[in-house]
Amino acid sequence: MDDLARRYAARDDDTRIGDSIRGVLDRDVRGDLGAVVVVSDGADMTKGARAAALASLGVRVHTVAVGASERLRDDAIARIDADPIAFLRQPARVRVVVRSVGGDTDTVVVTLRIGDQAVREAVAHLDDDGEGTVELPFTASQLGRTVYRVTIPLAPEDAVPENNERAFLVRVTRDKLRVLLVCGRPSWDERYLRAFLKRDPAIDLISFFILRTSSDLTMSSPDELALIPFPTDELFSEHLGSFDIVIFQNFDYGPYQMSGYLPRIRDYVMRGGSFAMIGGDLSFASGGYGETPIAEILPVTMPASSTPETQAVVTDRFAPRIAVDAPRHPIIGLVADAAANTAAWSRLAPLEGANVISGLREKARALLVHPTHRDAQSHPMPVLAVGAAGRGRTLALATDTSYRWGITSAGTSGDASAYERFWDRALRWLARDPLLEPARITTDRERYGPSARIRVTAQLRDERYEAMGGRDVRVVIVDSSGHGVARASVRTDAEGGASAELRGPAEPGGYRAQAIVHGERAPIAEEGFVVEAGGDELADPRARPSLLREIARATGGAFYDDPAHAPELASFDATRTRVLGVAESRPFASPWAFALLVLLFGAEWIVRRAWGHR
Repeated sequence: MDDLARRYAARDDDTRIGDSIRGVLDRDVRGDLGAVVVVSDGADMTKGARAAALASLGVRVHTVAVGASERLRDDAIARIDADPIAFLRQPARVRVVVRSVGGDTDTVVVTLRIGDQAVREAVAHLDDDGEGTVELPFTASQLGRTVYRVTIPLAPEDAVPENNERAFLVRVTRDKLRVLLVCGRPSWDERYLRAFLKRDPAIDLISFFILRTSSDLTMSSPDELALIPFPTDELFSEHLGSFDIVIFQNFDYGPYQMSGYLPRIRDYVMRGGSFAMIGGDLSFASGGYGETPIAEILPVTMPASSTPETQAVVTDRFAPRIAVDAPRHPIIGLVADAAANTAAWSRLAPLEGANVISGLREKARALLVHPTHRDAQSHPMPVLAVGAAGRGRTLALATDTSYRWGITSAGTSGDASAYERFWDRALRWLARDPLLEPARITTDRERYGPSARIRVTAQLRDERYEAMGGRDVRVVIVDSSGHGVARASVRTDAEGGASAELRGPAEPGGYRAQAIVHGERAPIAEEGFVVEAGGDELADPRARPSLLREIARATGGAFYDDPAHAPELASFDATRTRVLGVAESRPFASPWAFALLVLLFGAEWIVRRAWGHR
């Protein structure tokens, strides 16, 4: 039996006894096939091995049960029930069924993981049949395919360690974009942005704007004047992490005792949140942000404070220009063609006034610049800039008159759509919409069997959104620990496209396909997928000799409950005991055949008469 196992490796991810027998019969074998010998544990979860169906094949099947008499000790994850789609930053749950066979434990610890990081842990209490169920809550924090793993501890005598871990795939999408807008005072800019955010059904907006400050002279107490107290602690301590984007629009934090909350906003961005600051006389240096934790995450630098010696704003009217290295960035992509896009921006109404910006932070990028003013490095002063801080994204718009791209442009051209197109793309970029990412990689499927062929397609652009054409790229498949298990080298075409076909991992679990540009260490894009082997069959490794006994009885074969009791292969009874069927042929039953026969007899009579024969 061991020799058979070595010579015939498994080719499928589950047992299909009926299909295997039919496959043998379909082959071109020499002579008559007298019998088939099946050596198996009988763990066939399909419906193709029904004894009655196999009996109709007309061949004797002998069966030898493996593992039927052995004592099995195994803990397993029997089943995982998880929704294939989860919403970003919204609670989700996965239901896990565990099974313990041959053990003396009544509890099993179940852990939910992303990579090697434990997300949640719970204890499953087993019933009399050794099964238990737990529900594990989790919150998806990244758009796209996300691979989760469920694990249980490995006992020393566990028969099948592979079923102590199973992976599942969740496609994370966004239910609604949750935006917090805090504005320092009512204005046309605040009115237009707030109206735009409220109109979009895909946006869940929480907005606050200040009508008065604590320094305003009034004849009444603050409690009598406030329609609603500014919920500083509730917003920035309890619920900050629930927002996709936080926007400060011409907002001065000072009068509201918010200094202690600014580090929380910085940490929120570093953990993956998004933050935007919109200009005005209460923003950037005018709002005193130059020496705060907010300055650490903004993509721009600014004068430290607003003093008579330090100019914080410029008040002239100007038309911003697209930065030299930013024509393809999606935020400023009003139209697809680069030349037409530049022309579209030139037709927009000019802005009025801008906050003074000292320069760009490292790795930040200016998208729009002032046509005449310069920053501290004598470069064109940024008006719109974007950057990254930790795992988060930030945007700085150093003006409070972007509304003019809507109402004022509409007055001259009749088209007010540029304002909405700009802010729609800005918010989507901040929220990491996958369609606006510069580089993407995809696999042809989300789930594979062991050692399957995996086709990977990549479309690569750099941080300037320029196509990375003619570049050497490594396509690597990594496991949950980050170790590479397969790789291929490809070269991108002129548009930055590339594809590769790799032999997939043999071991089940969650994996990621990564694209790594030559000379770099970090992947430029990645996508998750799952490799499954065995599924429900591997989760329950108990032998099922009863199925083998029924097959043998139905086909007239012999059943052996242990390989030690089975005879040598040549000693199995191979004589045929069943009739495969009777083939009946009636060549002259057809009218055409009868007509042909009459025609032949007639022709023969004519020939005989012509020759003088009777």
